[in-house]
Amino acid sequence: MNIQAPVAPKANDYKSDLKPVWCPGCGDYSVLSAITKACAELALVKEKTAFVSGIGCSSRIPAYTSVYGFHSVHGRSLAVATGLKMARPDLTVIVAGGDGDGFSIGGNHFLHACRRNVNLTYIVMDNRVYGMTKGQASPTTESDWTESDLTPEGPGVSPIMPLQLALTCGANFIARGFSGDPNGLSKIIAEAIAHPGFSFIQVLSPCVTFRPEQRDWKSMIHGGFEPTNDPREAARRLLDDDMFTSGILYAGTKASFSVPKSMPKPATDLAKSFKRFTAMDDVGEFLAHALALENEAATRYEELADSMKTHNNKEVAELFAQMADFSRKHAAEVAARASNVTVPHLAPWEFRWPGNEPPETTDNEASHYLMKPYHVIQVALRNETRGQEFYAQVADMTRNDEVRKLAATFALEEATHVAELEKWFARFPAPKQDWAEDSDPANSME
Repeated sequence: MNIQAPVAPKANDYKSDLKPVWCPGCGDYSVLSAITKACAELALVKEKTAFVSGIGCSSRIPAYTSVYGFHSVHGRSLAVATGLKMARPDLTVIVAGGDGDGFSIGGNHFLHACRRNVNLTYIVMDNRVYGMTKGQASPTTESDWTESDLTPEGPGVSPIMPLQLALTCGANFIARGFSGDPNGLSKIIAEAIAHPGFSFIQVLSPCVTFRPEQRDWKSMIHGGFEPTNDPREAARRLLDDDMFTSGILYAGTKASFSVPKSMPKPATDLAKSFKRFTAMDDVGEFLAHALALENEAATRYEELADSMKTHNNKEVAELFAQMADFSRKHAAEVAARASNVTVPHLAPWEFRWPGNEPPETTDNEASHYLMKPYHVIQVALRNETRGQEFYAQVADMTRNDEVRKLAATFALEEATHVAELEKWFARFPAPKQDWAEDSDPANSME
C-alpha cells in the first residue's frame, strides 16, 4: 500500500471564491496575498483558524479567505476576537482592521488588548485616511494634510503613533510592514502568528484613490528595525523612527493571558446568592420590591420623556411625563404604607423579580421617536398588567397573611389602573401609519 505524504498547503488554498472589490491599486490586495502566504507557510489548519474584522475597506478580508470569519461591528473586532480566543484557545485568531476602525472608535479596545496580551494577531492596514467613507482624516493622518473637504486646513492635531502606543500598552510583538513588499510582509505576519501573546503589525497600505501621493511610499520605505526583547531598547529605536522604517521592532517574552481553569470561590458564592422568584414571606422585603417597582417605572418614563423632547415629539413627551408622575405618586403611597415597617436595602441580585427586572420596566426597544400617544398607552397598559400579575403571584405564593393582604390590595389597585388605561384608547386611537413604515427606522431612542 502506497502512503502519500501530505501535500503542503498553498496560499490560494486559504483564499475564498469571492473576488475582492477594492479599488484598483489598493494596497489591501497585497496584504491579503501576504496573509494567505503566511497561513500556507505555517500550514494553518483552516478549521482551526478564524479571521475577525470590524468596519472599513480592510475589514472585508474575512470574506476573501476560506477559514472561519466574523465581520463584527465598527471598532469592536478586538473585543470579539478576545472573547473568541478565551472561549476557544485552540484556535488561531487573526484580526484585520484599518487605522480608523482600530485607533478611533476601537482605540479603547486596542489599549486593553495590548495590556491583556491575549494570544492573537492584529494586522492594521494603515492608509492614514477613512477610505470607505470617501476620504476623511483618520487618527493617523498627518496634521498638515489639507485634501479633505471636512478639514481643509488639516486635522490640526498630531497623529497617533501606533507602534509607540502598542509598546507602551504592553503588546508582546510589534512590527511594521509595507503592502508593496508582500514577500517581506508575509514573513512578518508568519512570525507574528507564531509568537505567543498579542502581536501587532502596522501595515502601510496606500489608498491610491483618496491619497494618491502615497504611491511615493514605495521609495520611502526602508528596513531598519531588528527585533529586540528589551522594551527599553525598542523605545529608544522609536525615538528616531521616521514612520517608514519596516521590520520587527519588538518580540517580548511575557506569558500570554489565559482564563483561569477554575472560577474563584467568591464568584461561585455570589452566583448562589442570586434568587429565583419564590414565596415572599417578609413584609419589609415585599415593600422593598413594591417601592423599587414604582420608582424604576417612573425613572424609565422620565428617560423616555426626555428622549421624546430631544426628538421634538412634545405630545408623547408630555404623556410619558404624566406616566412618570403617576408612578411617583404610587411610590409615595407605598412609602406611606411602609412608614411603620423596616424596609431593607436590597442589592440588585437580592430582588426576586420574574425575568430578573421590575415588571413595570419599559424596554427602550418598545419606544420610537415617531411613536404616538396611542403607543404610550400601549406601553403603560403592558407595564400595569405585568405589575398586577406580579402582585397576584406574590399573594398566591406567600405564607404570610400580612404580605398576602398587601399584595392582594396592590394587585387590585393595578387592576384599576389597567381598566382606566383601557379607557384612554378612546382618547388616543391607533394611528393610520405605524413607525414600521418609517423609511429610516430607529430601534431605540437615539
